[in-house]
Amino acid sequence: MIKQLITGIGMFCLLFLTLAVSETSAQESTNLKEGKVSYITGENIYVRFASTEQIENGDTLFVQNENGLVPALLVNHRSSISCLCAVIGDHKFSVDDVIYSRLGNTPLQQIKEAQQQLPEQDVNEQVLTTVEQEKVASRIQEINGRLSMSSYSNFSDEGDDVHRFRYTLSAKATNLAQSKLSAETYISFTHKLNEWDVVKEDLNNALKVYSLALRYDINESATVWAGRKINPRIANVGAIDGLQFEYKFKNMFAGIVGGSRPDYQDYGYNLDLFEYGAYVGHSTKTENGFVQSSVAFFEQRNTGNVDRRFVYLQHTNSAIKNLTLFSSLELDLYKLENDEPTNTVSLTSLYLSARYRFSRRFSAFASYDNRKNVIYYETFRNYADEVLQQASRQGVRLRLNYRPVNGFIVGTSAGTRFRDADPRPTKTLNGFATWTRVPALNASLSVTANLMQTSYLDGQVYGARLSKDLVSGKLYTMLHYRWVDFQYVNTLTNLQQHIGEIDLSYQFNKKLYLSANYEATFQDQQLFNRVYLNLRIKF
Repeated sequence: MIKQLITGIGMFCLLFLTLAVSETSAQESTNLKEGKVSYITGENIYVRFASTEQIENGDTLFVQNENGLVPALLVNHRSSISCLCAVIGDHKFSVDDVIYSRLGNTPLQQIKEAQQQLPEQDVNEQVLTTVEQEKVASRIQEINGRLSMSSYSNFSDEGDDVHRFRYTLSAKATNLAQSKLSAETYISFTHKLNEWDVVKEDLNNALKVYSLALRYDINESATVWAGRKINPRIANVGAIDGLQFEYKFKNMFAGIVGGSRPDYQDYGYNLDLFEYGAYVGHSTKTENGFVQSSVAFFEQRNTGNVDRRFVYLQHTNSAIKNLTLFSSLELDLYKLENDEPTNTVSLTSLYLSARYRFSRRFSAFASYDNRKNVIYYETFRNYADEVLQQASRQGVRLRLNYRPVNGFIVGTSAGTRFRDADPRPTKTLNGFATWTRVPALNASLSVTANLMQTSYLDGQVYGARLSKDLVSGKLYTMLHYRWVDFQYVNTLTNLQQHIGEIDLSYQFNKKLYLSANYEATFQDQQLFNRVYLNLRIKF
C-alpha cells in the first residue's frame, strides 16, 4: 500500500512539474490588476484602481507577502475607479500600499493558508478589524452568504477510521425590503458516519449556532440587536443571547446589554447563565488612522449566583503613521473566600501589542501577554479546557518581515511563554523564506524552519511548499512536505514524522468551487491518512 501511495505521489509531482513548466509568466501578470490604498478610516479601507471593471462586490483583494498573494480585503461597494473594503484577518494598511485584484476567482487554498498562518491575537484585536461599516443612508437591500459542505476522513494501517461531515451556513441581509431591519447568521452542523444516534440523543452537540440575530436601526445614532451576537465593542465577553442597544453621539458611543451566555458544555441556549453589562467609548478618525478607547462593566451569573464580575478596558491607536498600538486589560471585582462573597480588585488580563512598518520592505510586530486564568465561581470547567487555556497565555513575542527584492520575502519570529508551574519556559524560534515567482515554473516556493522548547519536549519542524495555478483562475494546486522531530526530555522516546500533502482547488465560477486535500503521515513504519473535501456555494 505504501509503495503504491509513493508511486501515485511521484506521478502527481511529475504531472505538476510538466504542467507548471508549460505555463508562461505572462498568464500570471495579465491575471492581476494593481491598485493603491487611497484612504483609511477606522472601519473601512478605500482602494483606487485605474478602473474597477471586472471587480465585483464580494470579491477578494490581495497583498503580496511571504506567502505570495494573500487575501487581505473584501470588496463591499465599488464605483468606477474605487472600492470600499473590509479587512480580512489582521492586516494593517497605510496610504499608497499596493493592492492586487485577481481577474478571476480566488482559489480556496490561498484563503485557507492565510487563515492558518495568521499570528495569534487578543480576540478584541481580531474583531476590531471587522467592525461594521458605516450605515448607508440609501438603505439598499443586500443579501449575501455562503453554504459549505465538508468531509474529513482519517484512516490508517491500524484500521481506526473516522469520517466526519460538516455543513455551515453564513449569511447577512442588510436593509431588508429597503427597511431599517437587517439580519445575520452563522450556523454549523457536524456529525460522524454511522453515529446518527449521538445526534438524536443531544442535537446541541452537533448543531452550533454561533450567530443568529436581527438588527434594527432606530435612527442614524441608535441601533438595537436581538438574538445571539458577538458585540465588537466588548468582544472579550463572547456571544450574547439577548438584547443589545448602542447609541452614538459625535465621537462617543455607549451601549447596554442584557441576556445570557451560551451553555458552557454544548453551546446551546441556557437562561440560567444570565449576564448584563454596559460600555462607553470614544473613537476619533485621524490623518493616519483612528484612535479608539472603551471601558465596559459586566456581571455574569449562574442560577442566580454571581459567577464573575469584571471591568474591561481597551485602547487602539493608529494616529502615528505606520504605527499601530493595541492594549487591553481586565480587572476582576468579585471573589469568594471561605464561601463568602468579597468585593476585590485583581488584574486578570493584560495584553499589549505594537506593529510598525519601517518601510514598504521592512516591518516588525511585538506583543506582551500576561493574561491569567479566569476563575468562574459557579461554572464547571473541565481540566483539559483549563490546561489548554492556560498554556496559550503569558509570553512575549517578536516578529520581523523583510523583502530585500520584489518577489522574495524572508522573516523570523521568536517568542517565550512562561508559567510558574513549568519546569522551564516555552520558547519558539521560526524562520521562513518565500520566492513568489520561481522562474520557469511561475509558481510560489516557501521554505520554513520551526524550533521549539516546551516544558516536556525539544522539537524541530522543517518544511517546503510549492504552489501555483495550473489553469489561471480555475485550477490551483499545492505540494507541501514537512519533517518533524520531537525529543521528549523526561523519557528516552522520540517522535519523527514525514508529512506529505497535496491540495487541488477548482473554481467553476464566482459562486461555486470545490477543493480536495490529501495528507499522508509516515511514522515508525506506520501510515496515517487524511482526506478533506469541501464544496462551497456563494450566494
